[in-house]
Amino acid sequence: MPELKWPLILEHPAEYSDLQWLIVRGIGFVLVLWIIIKFIVPMFKGILDTRQTAIVEAATQVETTLRDTQEMRNDYRQRLAQIEDETRQRLADAEREAEDLKERILAEARQNAAALVRRGEDEVARERAKAMLHLRTQFVKGVIGAAKHAATSSLDTSHQRRLVDDFVKDLGAKS
Repeated sequence: MPELKWPLILEHPAEYSDLQWLIVRGIGFVLVLWIIIKFIVPMFKGILDTRQTAIVEAATQVETTLRDTQEMRNDYRQRLAQIEDETRQRLADAEREAEDLKERILAEARQNAAALVRRGEDEVARERAKAMLHLRTQFVKGVIGAAKHAATSSLDTSHQRRLVDDFVKDLGAKS
């Protein structure tokens, strides 16, 4: 038999033939393979199944968390939109209320100004009437004084009475 080189060279004791050695090695290999499949693979299979279950649960949890996060984000966006709408509405209401208040204040100011003007005009009218009355009184006193003086010096009593009556009639007609 020609000499075989590595990797085909099977080293074995000389008393066993190559075929015997191959059968023993094959049985040993099958036995090791059977032990691995029978005992070791189930042990790793349990670990792998547990690991796969944990991975599936983690993936499910991540998906749930992502879904919840998206729902919360959408909810917050909706709330922010509502808050923005409410803010705009409140600002519009505040502007209308401020405008109404401004109009009321201006109307009250106009009324107060008109009342002050009326009171001032009334006061001026009263003062004018007082002054006119005072002037009339002074004028009448002066005229009466002048008439007395003139009457006492040049007129008799009947003539004085007729002049005073004429004066009083003229004074009543002028007022």
